Amino acid sequence: MKATEIIFDENLEMYVSLKDLGNKVYITLSDSLFASEEELTDEYKEKIASFVNNLSEWYNLACSSVIAWAKDTYKIEACMQDIELTHIFVLFEQNTEELFGLEFRVEFDIEHGCGIKIRINDGKYDIVEVGTGDVAFC
Repeated sequence: MKATEIIFDENLEMYVSLKDLGNKVYITLSDSLFASEEELTDEYKEKIASFVNNLSEWYNLACSSVIAWAKDTYKIEACMQDIELTHIFVLFEQNTEELFGLEFRVEFDIEHGCGIKIRINDGKYDIVEVGTGDVAFC
């Protein structure tokens, strides 16, 4: 994905095809951000594109967190086939460090799903919070 391809619609959303996962995912710019009312800088779009392009660096970490959360919360053994990334939320302002929310459809809780907040610190991906789907955008 190129930064120039980041064009949010009137609902602050766009689809992106993730060939590594074989599905399309929504990317949503949180409407609680000042950025949702500003013209987005090239640098900001580049941060979003970089996150999407670096899927291979954070996806397994995120899925492992979902599996651990399922074990702790539901006392079940989930696996990768039980997890589907459906949404990436942009949760940071244009002048702050990156914070993304990831929403997953999970077989063990279809109604609520699973949400993760993931931060980038010095090029390293850190899971900030894991819980039901609303964690991804709250």
